[in-house]
Amino acid sequence: MPIHIYWGEDEFLMSRVIKQLRSRVLDERWASFNYSEYPPDSKDSIPQAIADIMTPPLGTGGRLVYLPSSTLLGVCPKEMLQQLEHILAIVPATNFLLITTINKPDSRNKSVKLLLQFAQVKEFPSIPQWQTDTLIKQARNLAKETGIEFAPDAYRVLVEAVGNNTRLLVTQLEKLKVYANGVTVNADTVRELVTNNATNSLQLASAIRTGNVSLALKLVEDLIARNEPALKIAATLTTTFRTWLVVKLCIAANWQDDSAIAFLAEIKNPKRLYFLRQEVASIPASNLQKALSVLLELELMLKNGWDEKTTLQTQIVKICA
Repeated sequence: MPIHIYWGEDEFLMSRVIKQLRSRVLDERWASFNYSEYPPDSKDSIPQAIADIMTPPLGTGGRLVYLPSSTLLGVCPKEMLQQLEHILAIVPATNFLLITTINKPDSRNKSVKLLLQFAQVKEFPSIPQWQTDTLIKQARNLAKETGIEFAPDAYRVLVEAVGNNTRLLVTQLEKLKVYANGVTVNADTVRELVTNNATNSLQLASAIRTGNVSLALKLVEDLIARNEPALKIAATLTTTFRTWLVVKLCIAANWQDDSAIAFLAEIKNPKRLYFLRQEVASIPASNLQKALSVLLELELMLKNGWDEKTTLQTQIVKICA
């Protein structure tokens, strides 16, 4: 199909697929003649792109016209819309139009509705750290593309190490492929070769919630060693504990509407409530309230110039206790 719309927040995976599309469409010997990219801030971008997309490619291979963050997916002038209606059905099969955007195209928009009749749409979402099963599925797909086989338990170890960093995931897959040399990669091999770079404030919050002082302090060490700002760590902890508290209070009040709980707790995906309920099941609401008070003290201390590492450790031990 000659029209492609890519959208989502995972810029790395999107750029990877764009390169694949480019290599599939273009003959590199003629790429300088048959590839054009137009910035969204130029008023002439769309007219020039339309002219290009209707021009047969020079030499061998096809033609690719790229419109990043294009206004075609936003407010489109009436005359431009009419022009699109005229040409989209007759774009040469050798020519490809690529449009990318961060946000999901609004299908109620007239130009978007028109483009969707002819376009192949692909989403590149940034998968949240807590969606482990989705991250494992993504790792499986990328491993298959890379040409490497994993033992079933190795995927989870890999995801725990790289988190939702797709750039790092692909880098590690390529490294593991060289090492494996056609042999199935097991969990022990992943632990040996892949450094755990996924330490984050969410893992720290989980360790604090379960009262695991030694793990919490180790995670603080790792975060500080990676130059993670202490105030950013504190902010994530505060947001996480606030979410847990709101969910716990809603459960205690016997709320049944997940959408209402998600709205109050500022959770974008109501399906996450299934996991949150499990996380707060055995924790008294009073403990979560006390933890929030300590975290607010932590934020104030950091803003007043207290030593970051020592202050984090002290307050975290206080919460765990």
